[in-house]
Amino acid sequence: MFDRDIWQEIYHSISNNKLRTFLTGFSVGWGIFILVLLLASVKGMQNGFTLQFSDDATNSIFVRTGTTSLAYGGFEAGRRIQMTNDDIEYIKRSFPNDIEYISPRV
Repeated sequence: MFDRDIWQEIYHSISNNKLRTFLTGFSVGWGIFILVLLLASVKGMQNGFTLQFSDDATNSIFVRTGTTSLAYGGFEAGRRIQMTNDDIEYIKRSFPNDIEYISPRV
């Protein structure tokens, strides 16, 4: 399949087109470098996220307040929702067998 004539033709083509050969090799090397850099960045971000969230409990739930998007019951849209300590006590009483610990955060 690859006899002596083909190898000679390849050698002459490479030796006669030095700039094109160099630029092609450089482009291939640069592409491989960028690919390795991107893969390393993705792996680093993945490791960072894993480390960041590793101390969170898997059976935890976090509730955050925000603002309403629709008007309801005479209240206007965009109203801030605020939780109080009474809400925490209500949740404790409502789910006594399901909640082991409950703690408010500011």
